[in-house]
Amino acid sequence: METKNIKRVKKSVTVVEYKKLMAFVRGDEDIKVFNQKRFLKIFSLLFYSGMRVNEITQIKYSHIDNIIRTGETIIVSHKTYIERVIYFSENAIKEIKKYFTYTDDELNNYCITSWGNPQKTFHEISLIQLVNKYMKNILGDNYTSHSFRQGLITEMGSKSVNPKIIQSFIGHRNISTTLSYIKPTDEDIKLSLVR
Repeated sequence: METKNIKRVKKSVTVVEYKKLMAFVRGDEDIKVFNQKRFLKIFSLLFYSGMRVNEITQIKYSHIDNIIRTGETIIVSHKTYIERVIYFSENAIKEIKKYFTYTDDELNNYCITSWGNPQKTFHEISLIQLVNKYMKNILGDNYTSHSFRQGLITEMGSKSVNPKIIQSFIGHRNISTTLSYIKPTDEDIKLSLVR
C-alpha cells in the first residue's frame, strides 16, 4: 500500500502558545544570548502585528521608534508590494518595549540581523526556516511562523471584527484570503454544539 503525505492541521498561535514560546526562549540555556534576544523580538512582533516573517526582516529601529511613539508604523509587503499601516495596542507597545532597546544612532539599523552587520537584514528564507524549526521543537509539527498570523486573524474573527477591517489590517488583497485564515479553535467548535 502506498503511503501519502498527510496534510497536517495548521494550528493557531494563541495567547497560551505565545506565553509558552516566550517562557521557553527565556529559559533555553542551549541558545546564545544573541539568538535568545532575536527570538523574543521576532515572536513579539509576529504575535502582536500579524506580519509575515519576510516583512519582519525589513523592520528597522526607526519602525520600532514609530510604534512606541505613535502606536503604528508603515511597511511595504514583500508579497503584494503595497504599503500598509500596522497598528499596535497599548499592551503590544508595552511588550515590544521589553525586547527592543536602541539609541538614536541605531535608528537606521535592522532589528533582526544575522551575526554582525546591523546594516544588513537576515535573509528571509533562512529566517523562516530558523523560526519554524524552533517553533516545532517547542509547540509541535502543527505550528509555523504563519500560525501567528492565522491566530491573530482567527481571534479578530471570533470577536466579530468586521472581515473588511481584518483584511485591511492584515494586508490581504482579497477578502476570501482573509476568511480562509479564520480557523475555529477546538474550544470554539465544542461551544457551538447544539445537541
